[in-house]
Amino acid sequence: MLEAFKKFLVLQNYSPYTQRDYLASVESWKTFCQKNNLEINDGHLLNTFLQRRAVGKRTLNHDLSALRTFFHFLSEQYRIAFPKELEHVSPKFESRLPNFFTVEQINKLLDTPNVLFSQGQLKEFIWRRDRAVLELLYGGGIRVGELVNLKRSDLDSSRRLIRVMGKGHKERLIPIGIPALEALTSLHAMITSEVLIPGESGKKLTTRAIQLLIKKYLTAANLPLNMTPHSCRHSYATHMLQNGADLRVVQELLGHANLSTTQKYTHVNINFLQKVYHHSHPQK
Repeated sequence: MLEAFKKFLVLQNYSPYTQRDYLASVESWKTFCQKNNLEINDGHLLNTFLQRRAVGKRTLNHDLSALRTFFHFLSEQYRIAFPKELEHVSPKFESRLPNFFTVEQINKLLDTPNVLFSQGQLKEFIWRRDRAVLELLYGGGIRVGELVNLKRSDLDSSRRLIRVMGKGHKERLIPIGIPALEALTSLHAMITSEVLIPGESGKKLTTRAIQLLIKKYLTAANLPLNMTPHSCRHSYATHMLQNGADLRVVQELLGHANLSTTQKYTHVNINFLQKVYHHSHPQK
């Protein structure tokens, strides 16, 4: 059944990361059932299982989503009854605002490869490549998983557009700024790889490599270390809204299926406006 479920997730165009996480959640449930001599759809110890997982509420929600998807699949394919306990468990969690860089911080981050290269701390290829990574993460607002899979053929230099394959294999065209295009052009002047931003071997980078790259430059620039590659995407959306971009346009650029996903950035924007008001208005 697990093998069939794996194929189902692929056919339904779940992202590789969602497939991995859903299967991990289901495997944990399977192990728990085996230890407690439970049938796979016996949900009377579901709360015990979730409590023993000792995970955050967001991960708990993810576990429940995985199990619900799995049991809907089983009920359709194998006529196995859907556990009634899964219908009633619905954890609530705090909606945390996304971490994002200020304009000054992002500019400092983007300039750090130049600083290190001028000091002789970076090889020329690494300097060119890392500039391209940072400029594209912020200038295009794309996900790390999208970036590492980009090919040179996805870039339309004349129109400054990149074709991105997002979640659910949904394709979108996103514009990029002149700094990102210049960084890519500079990188491509010294490589022949078909990958848009490759590693030194010419093969595509891993998401882990991008995460470590960001940490390196955060440390060098003395910026908050809790920031991640995804913080560049958050900053992209936040800065656009702060400068008057339409919410639905930002939704399209980010590749969000639902507007509600994009709306979290309006809360960030409201906080920003409140800070400006309290700082600037005489009555505060």
